Amino acid sequence: MGVLGDMLRRELERMGVQRLAYPRRFKCRHQPEQCAAVGLLLGRYKLCKFPDGVALVGSGLPCPEPVHVELKPPEFPKIYIDLGLWGIHTDSEKNELVEQIAAAIASVRRELWDGNLVLTRAPAEFLERFGRAMRGMRHAVAIASGPPPRDGLVLDPEGPCVADEALLRGADEIVVGGVVDKERIYKGATARIAAEIGVPDGRRCRIELRGSTVGVPDRLNKIIEIVLAVRFAGLSLEEAVIAAQARRDKVYRLMREFQRAGRCVDPALADELARWLKADRRAVELAAAKAHVEIGCEPI
Repeated sequence: MGVLGDMLRRELERMGVQRLAYPRRFKCRHQPEQCAAVGLLLGRYKLCKFPDGVALVGSGLPCPEPVHVELKPPEFPKIYIDLGLWGIHTDSEKNELVEQIAAAIASVRRELWDGNLVLTRAPAEFLERFGRAMRGMRHAVAIASGPPPRDGLVLDPEGPCVADEALLRGADEIVVGGVVDKERIYKGATARIAAEIGVPDGRRCRIELRGSTVGVPDRLNKIIEIVLAVRFAGLSLEEAVIAAQARRDKVYRLMREFQRAGRCVDPALADELARWLKADRRAVELAAAKAHVEIGCEPI
């Protein structure tokens, strides 16, 4: 259960409420208590007492007897998405970046809420596109024209240091570069962001999966999912990375492992790698084809 969902559940239990009723059209892709807590903080919902119990109702609906709960979201970690390099992107990359930030909000809400996410150095063009994308959706994400703190931890796939679980669990302020490599590869982009905001190289770290960044998701929302899963869901860093992988990420890592094994890949090795990455048969077949290897062939 998310941090705020657990907080709401404990508050309701303290008040003697064992079960919360939800609206018929209540939509939640994960734990309903977490979604309810976020909705309460955003002012979308309120708690009301009825003869048959306590229910979550829309903020605009009548409420004969309001129920007040105290939800105090943790101030940290603060996750900063820095948009200082917005201008280097193509038009389609800018749209992709806005889409990833919208997905990042959803990722943060699985454990915390909007108040733990900050968009920094946000230019006017981004604000206009972001406003269009979020039209009709209430949010409380902080948007700042200034930079993130210079003592934060910058997550950079090209960083000189390797992030581990202790580092991710102990960092109060985490910076993710708002960079999308959809049409072009922006090598060194996150290092440039770190330099512009004054973060030293020792605080610019990469997330690895068994010694390599291949297969580590690069989408902003996925990076945030990994951090929060390690911090709050009790997952190891390896477990969090694999849980966040899309099929594309699994295929890339399988390709790397297959190429290291040679042209003929032992079926037992292929099965072992598939179990490790939780990859389906289609991903294995696709990786083998892309890596130009055969599984189970006779060695030359």
